[in-house]
Amino acid sequence: MRHLTLTGFLESYVRALGGGTLALPKLVERSRSEPRLVEPLLLWAVTTDRADRLEGLLEDWDDLRRELGQLRALQEAGSLESALAAETPELRAEYSKAWRSYVVRRDAATRDAELRLEARKRVLSLETQKDVTRYRMAKDLGINPGNLHAFLAQGDPTKLSLDKVAALLKYLEVA
Repeated sequence: MRHLTLTGFLESYVRALGGGTLALPKLVERSRSEPRLVEPLLLWAVTTDRADRLEGLLEDWDDLRRELGQLRALQEAGSLESALAAETPELRAEYSKAWRSYVVRRDAATRDAELRLEARKRVLSLETQKDVTRYRMAKDLGINPGNLHAFLAQGDPTKLSLDKVAALLKYLEVA
């Protein structure tokens, strides 16, 4: 699985908020009616070397041009991500919101794996209490028996989705 970068996240975020486009003139125009787009747009422009072009399009927004310059200086110094993570008072809170959204998306796979492994402990506990074979659980829930075995016996959290793990727990709790 590819590692999510801040630039990749910002690109998808800007595209979603910008109505499916990454064309800077259209994004600047859209940001006038969609204020949530402004901070991710500035961050994306800085991380993708589009800051000069964006600055030219922001000719009547002096405050945003100033913020763009501040972000560009942080990026050039190599401290943009650390400034966002530290929620420095120099940057408005909206930049930290974009950073936190990125972190949540970036760390989702790890969090989900930890959740599945915690649920696995509960499943193993219930399995010893109930008189249900793993084959029967797999058949009743439509789970591949090999994947169920890898999840339960080997502790491989990638073998079952969160939905399948939740169904497995529910199945054992009512069995």
